[in-house]
Amino acid sequence: MTSSTSTWDHIEDYLRRVLRLGTVLIDTHLDMAVQEANYESRRLIGGVIMLGIGIGLLTTVGVLAQIMGVLFAYDQGLSWLEAVGAVAGVNLLLGIVLLVAGRLRLRGPVMTQTQARLARSMALLKAKE
Repeated sequence: MTSSTSTWDHIEDYLRRVLRLGTVLIDTHLDMAVQEANYESRRLIGGVIMLGIGIGLLTTVGVLAQIMGVLFAYDQGLSWLEAVGAVAGVNLLLGIVLLVAGRLRLRGPVMTQTQARLARSMALLKAKE
């Protein structure tokens, strides 16, 4: 009788260890996923803000500040057409730089560490040894 109780105790102990291992594995994945999600959300928000600023700068060509820039360039001795072209060229260049920076920030895979860790864990669970 004592041997069967001892066997059940060993099985119960083994199951508890497996359960604790599974809990640790899930906690590790969850912690990594939360950390990576926080990083990715900051990256994506930053990229969207950069894109918004870039688009905003590209659409300011007709705003009063642009007219003031044209007037300043005209006062510096440029013709009206040259003054308008210079201000529009500066806005175009700055807007393109910000759009490219925002696009580069938004590019790439999301949550790569979490995906890699989950893939390794799934491979270990599927392994037949």
